[in-house]
Amino acid sequence: MGFSKMRQRLGYGAADMASNLIWPMICTYLTVYYTDALLLDTAAVSLITLASKFIDAITDVLMGIIVDKTNFKGGKCRPYFIIGALPLALFAVLTFWVPSMVSNNKVMMIVMAFITFNLVSTCYTVVNTPLSAILPSLSADQSERNILVTFRMVMAAIGSFCVTFFALPLINSFGGKKDLYAYGWTIGIFAVAAVLLLIFSYANTREVVKPIKEDKVKLKDGIKAINGQYILFVITMFIYLLGFAVKQAGVFYYYNYYIGKIGGLKVADIIAIQALVTSISMVVGQLTIPFFCKIMGKKNSAILMNIIALGGNVVFIFCGANLVWLCVGTALVWFPLGYLMGMRFALLADVVEYCELKSGIRAAGILSSLDSFLAKLAFGLNVTIILALMEIGGYKPKQAIQTATEKLFIQLGFVGVPIVCLILTIILFMFFKFDKELPKMKAERKTKLEMAKN
Repeated sequence: MGFSKMRQRLGYGAADMASNLIWPMICTYLTVYYTDALLLDTAAVSLITLASKFIDAITDVLMGIIVDKTNFKGGKCRPYFIIGALPLALFAVLTFWVPSMVSNNKVMMIVMAFITFNLVSTCYTVVNTPLSAILPSLSADQSERNILVTFRMVMAAIGSFCVTFFALPLINSFGGKKDLYAYGWTIGIFAVAAVLLLIFSYANTREVVKPIKEDKVKLKDGIKAINGQYILFVITMFIYLLGFAVKQAGVFYYYNYYIGKIGGLKVADIIAIQALVTSISMVVGQLTIPFFCKIMGKKNSAILMNIIALGGNVVFIFCGANLVWLCVGTALVWFPLGYLMGMRFALLADVVEYCELKSGIRAAGILSSLDSFLAKLAFGLNVTIILALMEIGGYKPKQAIQTATEKLFIQLGFVGVPIVCLILTIILFMFFKFDKELPKMKAERKTKLEMAKN
């Protein structure tokens, strides 16, 4: 039996599902673990996450270079799904475990938090830079790429849902804030599943599209492949992801301190309901990628989705502790964000191919590594931004009820920052042109190849 498209789609999606059993736990609960369980100062937590981005700047580029120089029998990208699987799982657990072991020494807690956070971040790079770089090699057909991205994002959403829906109940079942190892036990469950999914992904993907040149790409060659449209793309995606990341970092604080209980529903129940609405909305959004791309194109559909997400964030300004409107706002935010998260990877594949046709150099690893670094920078700055706003508002970890000022600043982080980022993203999307130029460039290349054969 041949290697089916469906098998490849499921394999590709499984890799991001694995990542989304690990990284959302890091993004959503690591800050809570640091501030509310270990009782670290918000300034120390911000320093840990932000300083780590300087290390990411090195490791991401290095990983991009390594991918471009890789020539394994199994491909340039997919072998790293196996290579990075166990280290990613191990250091994900240690990130939530080791600082607890030195909880009687604040300096050692900060040191161990910094080391383990950087190790798990590096392991995430080992898996996710190849995952982002592999798409142009899986298929040359843009429609199939859109379908591959849809599978990737739907399965990623399922992974994120598992974390958002089950993490807090699991943490509480293991002892919650009273047991410093509760977070470690919880992510350990997700880590085991992530390893199995990465093994499945390796076994069910194939790199079939060969680059124009088979030469190993050097860093200087990769830099030559960069052009204005690529720079515009990474800046746009960074701003978009920053708004999304700040909102994600503020989920626990928003519902725990700003919304609180609604009727007989506890905060954990409300978060679980929002997780369900979020996941369904994201999946529906991701399933519509091929439809909206076909009728509107990638650029125009992306702009439309940003406008819808903008409206959804406005709902959060006025809805208060009304569960129905909270669900409406959540759906309006996460439907387009689900769409745009998937579209981001389809656009990345297109802009990498655009750069290759412009320069004659396929530097998918290097180009994807910069995108990966900026994504992680967004998920480092998000903690700094949300904690800085909370610090200004007077946040106190042990205080069950926060002041009106603190609630305002939590709202500014959860709603205000995403609104600003969405407006900027809409403006920047208007300057994209590689989506129109790429089909013409591919047609010209095809004509030249046919003429050369004749």
